[in-house]
Amino acid sequence: MQHNFKTMQTQRHTAHHSRSRRGPVDRRIRAFLSGETHGEDVLHALYGSAIDEPIPARLLAILKP
Repeated sequence: MQHNFKTMQTQRHTAHHSRSRRGPVDRRIRAFLSGETHGEDVLHALYGSAIDEPIPARLLAILKP
């Protein structure tokens, strides 16, 4: 069986990129991973209003000790 895969050239990531060229989401994720923040802003950026929805009772029952 022969597969028909197309290859794409990608930009090579190099270490010389300056921090000023990184986007705001990238900076927020890096701040969370380095322990500078607790990540609330990252969760809101990823999940939006869904994060404010209540946790279903069935899931709460599983999570309680």
